[in-house]
Order: sequence, then C-alpha cells, then structure tokens
Amino acid sequence: MVKVKVPATSANVGVGFDCLGIALNLYTYFTFKRSDSFQITGCEERFATEDNLVYTSFQKALAYLGKDAFQVHIHIDSHVPVSRGLGSSATCVVGGVVGAYALTNTPIDKQEVLRLCTEIEHHPDNVAPAIYGGLIASYVDDNQQVYHASYSVHNQFTFLACIPNFETKTSDARKVLPTQVPFTTAVSNASKLSLVLKGFELGDVDLLQATMKDELHEPYRKQLIFEYEQVKKMCQEIESACFYISGSGSTLMNVMCDASKVDEIQKQLNTLQYKWQCIPLVVDEQGVQIC
Repeated sequence: MVKVKVPATSANVGVGFDCLGIALNLYTYFTFKRSDSFQITGCEERFATEDNLVYTSFQKALAYLGKDAFQVHIHIDSHVPVSRGLGSSATCVVGGVVGAYALTNTPIDKQEVLRLCTEIEHHPDNVAPAIYGGLIASYVDDNQQVYHASYSVHNQFTFLACIPNFETKTSDARKVLPTQVPFTTAVSNASKLSLVLKGFELGDVDLLQATMKDELHEPYRKQLIFEYEQVKKMCQEIESACFYISGSGSTLMNVMCDASKVDEIQKQLNTLQYKWQCIPLVVDEQGVQIC
C-alpha cells in the first residue's frame, strides 16, 4: 500500500495565462492498494467508476512504464474543491501517475512524470507546480517537450482563496476568450509577467500592484463569476497586495501581506448574496509526496 499527497494549484496567477502556476498547502491524499477487484472509495458514487481520472491516469502510467495492468483499490481523501480553479483534476492526474510509480517500486523521475501528466492533462500549468511545488512557469514546444522553471515567492505572502458556492466550468471559461488579441496587448502582458515574478520574489507590493493587470483572459472570464467586482473591491479596501482569478475560476485569489485581516474579509464577504469561504494558504514548496 502507498499513500500519495498532492497539493492544490492556482494556475495563471494573473498575467501568466496558460504558463504559470503555484502550489498551495491544500491537499488531496490518494491511497493505492493492490486488490482482487477494482474499487474506488472516498468520492461520490458517480465518480467511483473506471472512468475516474485517478484510475485512468494510474493505468496510463502502468502502460507507459511497461507494467502489466492489475486491479487496485484507490481511496481518495480530497480537501481540494472540484471545479473551483484550484487544480482538482491535476491532483487526480498527478496522484494517479505517481501512485503507479510508487506501487510498482519504480524510481520517480519528476521530469518524466511531468511529461506524462502533461500528456494526460493536455497542459502543464497545474501539473507542473503540483509535481515540483512552488511557483512554476512551463512551456510545451512543437515536439511536445515540456520545459519548466521555478521561481521563489517571498514568505510574507498569504494566498487567500475566496471560494464561492458555485462552479465555473473550464470549457465555458475557454469559450468566452477571444480568438485574437492586439499585438500591443500581447506585448503588455508579456512585459508585466517578468515584473510580477520579480515582485513575488522580492515581496514588492508596489511592483505587484502596478503589474498584476491581466489583459488576455481575466477581462472576459470575470463575467462568468458572480460578484467578482464586489469581492475584489472588498479585498482591496481591507488588505490586498494583488488579486486574480485562480485558474478559470470560480475561486478568486487575494494575495495578502497581513493575514490578520482574513476574518475581516470573510465578514464582509458574508454580506454578499452568494456564499464565499475564505481559506488562507501559503506556498507548498515540496510538490507531490509519497507519505
């Protein structure tokens, strides 16, 4: 039996559309045990099928490693909300792949795991930080080679996940995006991205506030998130180094320096029509772990 711990992730991080992601200390735990029959426990019954993403990722990893398929009992203990922009599907993919490595006593090569997880997930911006931890930039070239780089985040920052009681489907969030943007918009976003990375490294709030202004996806996706403007205004009036849509939403991420203000923000959000839960998080630096 093996147990795998995978962190939640927050993709895009504002101006890093489809290339930046950060691992946070909210986890899903996957237990894998050889069994006489297929079994998944710990999740809703409708997900306890052979189409389960953990199981399909597990089987794809076995095939990749040249191992014969075998029956397995998977238990899922998830603290990462589903369809909220916190990388729940990436935890399943990474958990399934690493579980296959661990249960077959195969040494783990994280670059190899990243390539396989990206192939399954179709993009690396969530799986890369889930594997390596920290703030990660990633890129897939025309030959499907996956590249990544790690960046440091100043320890003064708390990532306050403002999680609503409604979902935003990634497919819907993709549909609202434009097929083309002006050249100047692309240049502007690229210019700000490099400075945002430096702002996180140095803990430079002024730099983050000046540059964390996405023009590629947030102006369109925010229309899908009820009370976006109200939540953003409340956070900025109380305590906010920067604010962005986590992944494709619906979670809104408020990056703070003064974590003592969390309760005050939660109190204000409680006045809104929808239910918002505030969870203060910090950067997970380890990535996936075998417990």
